Amino acid sequence: MIQALKKRWELVLVMCVAAAAVILMLPNNYYAQLLCNIATYGIVVTGLDLCFGYSGQISFGHAAFYCIGAYTAALLSTDLGWDPLLAFAAAIIVAALFGLMLSYPASKLQKHFLSLMTISFGWVVYTFVGAAREVTHGYQGLNVVPLRVFGLELRSMQALFIFALILLILVMIMKRNIVNSRVGRAFQAIRLNAHAANGMGINVRKYKMMAFTLSAALAGMSGAIFSYNVRYVNPESFSSTLSVLLMTMLLFGGIRSYSGPIIGAAVLIFIQDWLQFLGNAQALVYGILIIVVLFFMPNGVAGLAGNIKKRLMKRKEDEQHA
Repeated sequence: MIQALKKRWELVLVMCVAAAAVILMLPNNYYAQLLCNIATYGIVVTGLDLCFGYSGQISFGHAAFYCIGAYTAALLSTDLGWDPLLAFAAAIIVAALFGLMLSYPASKLQKHFLSLMTISFGWVVYTFVGAAREVTHGYQGLNVVPLRVFGLELRSMQALFIFALILLILVMIMKRNIVNSRVGRAFQAIRLNAHAANGMGINVRKYKMMAFTLSAALAGMSGAIFSYNVRYVNPESFSSTLSVLLMTMLLFGGIRSYSGPIIGAAVLIFIQDWLQFLGNAQALVYGILIIVVLFFMPNGVAGLAGNIKKRLMKRKEDEQHA
């Protein structure tokens, strides 16, 4: 009981600190933009954690689903005149459908074979949106109409951040429910040993496809938010560098963690903002970060914080028994 109360108070403390930071940063449009980006990337990295962290399917092509969501929302709402909120929902569905189609062959592959397939899919989507000028406007890009929610236009960065934050909270609640359910236990059994999970009666292909499709849908959601946030889509925003960035966020923040994807997104967004002058060379920095994390922080920042907390509690217990 005491431990549960301590955890609850710690959660309240973290939420208060986060809320204070948001209140201080939100009035400034520049920082509001960064906060919106953190919430947007937090959603896609949370989905990537379900795919990689929990079910063990590595993906270096999530920029493709992000791109599909962004272009679906932009083209439907701007070129075809759909209601932006309806286009937003369609973007999630279309990304999920592409994820479902890719998940079938992906469920048969493992490790480097799976990573190569997802990289190839990312390049196919990136090449298509650049070459299909009649459909996607090519490298000329496309200006996007503002998002409207029940007749209210979300033009300001502050309004878009609140919208993205609400979605992020809902996604985190959904992730917690999935992880603590029979589906989440099946994901983790498959990650640990797919053959043993199959022997226990778990439909490995079914659950792998489920994790991959759900992850693609969340990436599409994030892409749609991005298109309405920036109000402009261009193929250059969805290169392979983005996929590397998403994986770096996950590994840096910590896999199989509720706070890890958010921590990783927040830290890497600020690093990305500071390293804009490097252009495409940013991928080199992300690669170095992945190597550093794998060697020195295999469980990411969230895992490092958990280890420090355990050591402090153990030291306190030793002092009490002494």
